Amino acid sequence: MVMLLPRPTVDHLKLIDDIVAERTREPNKTFFSTVALEWKQRVRDYLSHGGSPTLVPTWPAIMGKATAFKTLYSHPAEGSAQGLALQDLRDHDLDICPSCGSPAVTETLDHYLPKGKYPQFAVTPANLTPMCDPCQRRKGENTGDAVTPRFFIHPYFDTFSLDQIVQLTIDGPFTTPTFVLAPHPDLTAVEAGLVATHLRELQIARRYIRFFRNEHRRLLRGVTKLRASGLDVAANVAAWRDKETLPTPNSWQHLFYDAVTRNGAYLAHLVSGPLPAFP
Repeated sequence: MVMLLPRPTVDHLKLIDDIVAERTREPNKTFFSTVALEWKQRVRDYLSHGGSPTLVPTWPAIMGKATAFKTLYSHPAEGSAQGLALQDLRDHDLDICPSCGSPAVTETLDHYLPKGKYPQFAVTPANLTPMCDPCQRRKGENTGDAVTPRFFIHPYFDTFSLDQIVQLTIDGPFTTPTFVLAPHPDLTAVEAGLVATHLRELQIARRYIRFFRNEHRRLLRGVTKLRASGLDVAANVAAWRDKETLPTPNSWQHLFYDAVTRNGAYLAHLVSGPLPAFP
C-alpha cells in the first residue's frame, strides 16, 4: 500500500524560469513567456493544496496549447531543465510501488493530476511519482467524481495518524484461507474514506489476492522446514514480519505477515496443526 515519499527538492518556480528561457523558437517562445507568471502561480497553488483536484483548478485558457506542455514531458531535449528534473525523479531506489505496495520496479512516473486534464503540471516534479504499470493502467486520467471528489492518496503530501493504513485479515479454514483487505480500523473516518477509495479505484484488493495465496503457500513450505529443524515457528514468523517493515509497513509482504501474527488461531495452526504438502 502507499508510502510517504520525500518531496522533490527541486525549486519548482526556477524550473519554470529555466524552461521558459530554453524556449528560443516561435511559437513556443512567445507562448511560454506569456503564460510564465500564471504558470508559476498555479504551481504555487498546487504545492499549497497538496495537488488536491478539489482545490487545484484546471486551466481552460491553455488547453489549445496542451501539446506544448505535454511535449516537455514526452520529448525533453538532452540536458534540458525538465529532462534533468525527470531523470532525477526516475533515479530512485524503490523496489515497491508507493501507490499499492506491490513488489515492483517502478520505472515510470505517474502524473498525480493527469496531464490530459492538467497539462500545466506535466513536468511539475511534485506532480510526478513512481508508480507500477498496473496502478497506472487503473488510475488513468481519473481524479474523482461527483460523489467522491478525490480518489487517490498523494505519496508526497498525504499523511495519516498511523504508519500502517491498510490491514489484512485472514479467515479460516487455514488450509485454504480467505483474505480481506481494508483500511486500518484505527484510522479516522476521513482517513479511512480516502484509503477505501484508493483501494477501490486501483483495484488493489483484487490484485493482492493472488500474491496472498502464493505467499500463504510459501509460508506453509517455510513452516514445514522450521518444524523439521525443531525451530520456533512463532518467533521466526514474527521475524519475517519485522523484516518487511521497511521501507513501509504497507508493503504486501508486511501486510501478510502482520495478519498472520495477529491471528492467534492461524499461528497456532502453523505451530502444531496439520500442514498440506506442497511441491
